[in-house]
Amino acid sequence: MTPSRIRILVADDEPSIVSSLRDALVKEGYQVFTAGGGEEACTVAEREQVHIALVDLVMPDITGLDVMTRLKEKVPAARVIIMTAYATVETAVEVMKQGALDYLIKPFSMDELRMQIRRAAVETEMTNENLALRREVERRAESEDIVGEDPALLSAVGLARRVADSDSTVLILGETGTGKELIARLIHRNSAQGRGLFLAVNCGAIPENLLERELFGNERGAFTGADAARPGLLEAASDGTILLDEIGDMPPALQVKLLRVLEGHEFLRVGGTKPLKSHVRFLASTNRDLGRVVAEKKFREDLFYRLNVVKIELPPLRKRGNDVFLLAEHFIRTSVEGRRKGLAGLSPEAQEAVAAYPWPGNVRELKNIMERGILLSTESQVGLSDLGLGASASAGGEAGAAWMDLPYRKAHDEFERIYLERALKAAGGNVSRAATRMGVDRTGLHSKLKKYNLTGRD
Repeated sequence: MTPSRIRILVADDEPSIVSSLRDALVKEGYQVFTAGGGEEACTVAEREQVHIALVDLVMPDITGLDVMTRLKEKVPAARVIIMTAYATVETAVEVMKQGALDYLIKPFSMDELRMQIRRAAVETEMTNENLALRREVERRAESEDIVGEDPALLSAVGLARRVADSDSTVLILGETGTGKELIARLIHRNSAQGRGLFLAVNCGAIPENLLERELFGNERGAFTGADAARPGLLEAASDGTILLDEIGDMPPALQVKLLRVLEGHEFLRVGGTKPLKSHVRFLASTNRDLGRVVAEKKFREDLFYRLNVVKIELPPLRKRGNDVFLLAEHFIRTSVEGRRKGLAGLSPEAQEAVAAYPWPGNVRELKNIMERGILLSTESQVGLSDLGLGASASAGGEAGAAWMDLPYRKAHDEFERIYLERALKAAGGNVSRAATRMGVDRTGLHSKLKKYNLTGRD
């Protein structure tokens, strides 16, 4: 982390010391917050989610050790450096035993201060790096799943990379299973928050009261059973990213509170009265048409515009052409079971079925189907029977129960597209020959082909 991203608290009951330390640290490029006593120090540290706390040992209200104890609960990631004019061996031992990173004996030089602050900054950086390393294998596996050559997909990925290194809110749109969370993780990984936590929360899968506590946390006694204060995701993901998945299903009361966070960068725990600072990058995703949901008065218009700073739309798998084969081969190639069996891709019949199937569950469904096929395969390739799509899939007929999950118009269009694509292929790409075989007018066929972005020759 660069100095400009590190937040430091200076707490001392002597204003002249606070002032001189603040000026010295600001000159080094750090963000500095100050407090004139222990109670104020706890409030400021929690509100600003500081990384380093420089705290005097003896203050009129509560001691620096008391402050440190509270910060362990409220801001557990903060590094505490104790300042004292009463240094003894016993004091030093107690300070370190209680969990302080180190201590400074007054009066100390600015060089000593800089050295301690830099050490604390390095420890903060190392903690973030360790968290990042523990997630790296998972991140790489996820990023590799963004496979494809479809222009719409490549455009979405390119836009995600361009907006990653900013603080702007991004709205990611697409059907279920198209890879919205993968795009969100791509943005996070390439952002200034990339070494912080990435947390995803499904706004439609958690009851309203639980979702509020999950996001904002709660104070002790806020509700029956709240025996202790509990930080929420906004605190846990400080300096990181939160993906609000299925944002269109967020309850109206929470929409108001989220809008306040986005506009004011502050929030209250459930049952709390002290505003806390939010240092989180927000991303949102949905499979719903938010514009229509706004028109139906089920989603706040002001929140929609606040979320829709940058919009990224992901195409469904059925519109990505040959990407379905690239993904299928990718899942076979990267599967441990597939490598163990030495599988060489899909059989011709399986390829035909995969091309005809509408994939209502998109990439997620394809991945699950391929996992099944890889496990059941006994030949050198994954066969049609291994996939379980059924012979009807290759004929473009029933295509399994999935066709029945589509709205009538979408199922009709998908069947028509598959029919035209196969008719054109059977005619060697010649539109006139295909029209004759189909018994339709060539001009009308050209119009249909254009509708589905299919091309042939006359």
